[in-house]
Amino acid sequence: MKQKLKLLLTLFFFNATFAWAADDPKPTYKYKIDLNAVHDDMLDVELEVPEEFGKDELTFHFPKIVPGTYEILDFGRFVNGLKAFDSKGNELKIDRKDPNTWVIKKAKKITRITYTIKDTWDENLRKAVFEPSGSSFEAGKAFVLNGNACFGFFKGQEKNPYEITFDRPNEFYGTTSLRRLQGDFDSDIFHALTYDELVDAPIMYCVPDTMNFKLGFGDIQISVYSPNKETTAKEIGECIRPILEAQAHYLGNILPVDKYAFILYLSPDGYASGGVGALEHARSSMFCLTEEKVEKISKLIIDIASHEFFHIVTPLYIRSEEIYYFDFMEPKMSKHLWLYEGVVEYMAQHMQAKYNLISDDDFMDVLGDKVRSSKRYKQDLSLSELSMRCLEPDYVRQYNNIYFKGAMIAACLDLKLLTLSDGEYDLQILLKDLSSYFGQDDPFKDEILYQKIIDITEFEELNEFFEKYVEKAEPIPYNKFLEPFGIEYQAETKIKEVSPLGGLERGVLKTDSLDRFYIAKYERLDEFGNDYIKFKPDDVILKWAGKKLTIKNVTGVLITYMNNIEEGDPLEIEILRKQEDGSYKEMTLSTELVKIDIDKKHVFVIKEDATAEQIRMRNKWLEPKEQ
Repeated sequence: MKQKLKLLLTLFFFNATFAWAADDPKPTYKYKIDLNAVHDDMLDVELEVPEEFGKDELTFHFPKIVPGTYEILDFGRFVNGLKAFDSKGNELKIDRKDPNTWVIKKAKKITRITYTIKDTWDENLRKAVFEPSGSSFEAGKAFVLNGNACFGFFKGQEKNPYEITFDRPNEFYGTTSLRRLQGDFDSDIFHALTYDELVDAPIMYCVPDTMNFKLGFGDIQISVYSPNKETTAKEIGECIRPILEAQAHYLGNILPVDKYAFILYLSPDGYASGGVGALEHARSSMFCLTEEKVEKISKLIIDIASHEFFHIVTPLYIRSEEIYYFDFMEPKMSKHLWLYEGVVEYMAQHMQAKYNLISDDDFMDVLGDKVRSSKRYKQDLSLSELSMRCLEPDYVRQYNNIYFKGAMIAACLDLKLLTLSDGEYDLQILLKDLSSYFGQDDPFKDEILYQKIIDITEFEELNEFFEKYVEKAEPIPYNKFLEPFGIEYQAETKIKEVSPLGGLERGVLKTDSLDRFYIAKYERLDEFGNDYIKFKPDDVILKWAGKKLTIKNVTGVLITYMNNIEEGDPLEIEILRKQEDGSYKEMTLSTELVKIDIDKKHVFVIKEDATAEQIRMRNKWLEPKEQ
């Protein structure tokens, strides 16, 4: 199996090199943007149109959706003043059919298109675009540029190559997985083979703070924008290098990419979406996180980097036709999001336990968190149906369960494979086999995946597994899968544990007319929130552990806080408390973190009285393989 994968990668690298070296006969889009000319949070874009594209009528698109987001975003709504010109400079008639579509009339002699693009991060929207998929223009500071938010395509010409020229401040450097063909001290010219590749390669421009190192056959680059210099690329590189090395071992010491870029934008003020996170790409990840010292955000970076990096396996090498032939305008969803996101999320956590980056008990806590989170979603909705219908309004709110229930499906599949093979075959090997069988340019039909897995493994029992727990929504009998490994699932138990938020995570908070967070569901607080923090109904939270709390930064502030606490740590919360006369008084609530009795649901426990055989099987699951 390892030899087959080596052969596949050898062919891939050879073909990729040849493709770049060869003269591409296809007409090429030639775009140009001047990053020195930001005006009103907008940039001007110019497209030189190949004469071969000319016809009586042309349809020009911006994408309705992009891979990895699973959400309709309509990037054309950020485009203003689109105009088209012929060879004599005459303006051509254009009809805008919808937010993402322009129809250009009498376009046989079209030579040029111009338009302006808005900064999606700064647009005042009811629901903000998730920042890693959008674009930001900060003159003299930093630019985040996603192809889907900057560049369009002609209908039917998505597979033509792109040449992108950026004029930039001479001290700026552009980090991207795209190939830089040429340029000079204040410009760059990048090349993409197709629109898919262009969208799959975000760019960040800023004064460079980068780190590079080798990982197997690949080159890893880390680029950081930290406006207050709280964190450097070198520090983040030292933080994630061990995790990437463990992932390389997890994948058999062979990576299916020759270059990978981690691009990190760190904001001191948070983001309009209120979230933090990253968006995966085949050869890069775009992160938008809170600006903090590296020790404060290291765990978050590790968890996200681990997840995003594993996407080099799926869906880069294992993907259905719906993903491979992605339709930016009328997307068709694969029913296997459990594979693309759930399996990757499981591997990101399992790998850390397997290579002793977290303890086995910590991994059990991760599994429990996944189950608890999954219970917030509809329990009678199968992962297949959720995947197929995730763009529909009634299903959008259910989508995140892919990362929770999907990860647990992956964990149970791993345990099932180990049990059926007496510890000799697992999910890692299955993914290698599927990668070898399909490969980067051989997508599968949705309906054949389960049978192909059964053919590869020769385990007919898997048919029942997929039918019950993926195609249908039968409750997962965790103990059935865990028993051979000496681990027990407990639906509910009483434990002593630090409650970092005092119960705020139970839907306690709401926002007032000034977008401040206040205690709206006081009865949901736990003992720590009631008796130690001493919250009162309607308390407005101004600062948490010294950090101002806003709708833009709440996720980043609270996640960072929870990742860096221990029993006995001091906690101060600045609040406004309503007085009898209706006025508000500013107060500081002080306490120390303590363990309290919690009735905790969905707990995974390693049994102390496990048999020798159970311990052997557990080691097969949680100990590194010999390379």
